[in-house]
Amino acid sequence: MAYDWSGERTRRLRLMRVATFTLILVGLVVSVPLLIVTA
Repeated sequence: MAYDWSGERTRRLRLMRVATFTLILVGLVVSVPLLIVTA
């Protein structure tokens, strides 16, 4: 029963990239209305 380390690592890297992109997107969506309101 061989475990595919390379496949697991690339999957985790892709997951990290998607999570980072989602966090940035959420941050923009939250901060832009706040900037408009406070400006």
